[in-house]
Amino acid sequence: MPSLYDRTTKLEETLAQFMQVSMSNQKSTESAIKNLELQVGQLAKQLAERSSNSFTSNIEKNPKEECKAVMTRSKMVIQAEESRADQKVAGFKQQLLMNWH
Repeated sequence: MPSLYDRTTKLEETLAQFMQVSMSNQKSTESAIKNLELQVGQLAKQLAERSSNSFTSNIEKNPKEECKAVMTRSKMVIQAEESRADQKVAGFKQQLLMNWH
């Protein structure tokens, strides 16, 4: 059986190791929190800049209530009529397949 001195020394070593690990974990946690604070600050700044540069909403109703084409930011034009026709053709194909079986 180990002596009281040996047990006390072992306990002190274990406590010292625990304190080192705890301090290391605390420093790591503080560093991670600082990084998160910086990232949240950067996101807040980006959101503030984006909202000031964004388009204002257009609440005026389209008088014709139809859309012939839409131009995306990449300048790609989407024809509304063509897409409706494609949808109708796809619907007819589905109906034919269902009636066929």
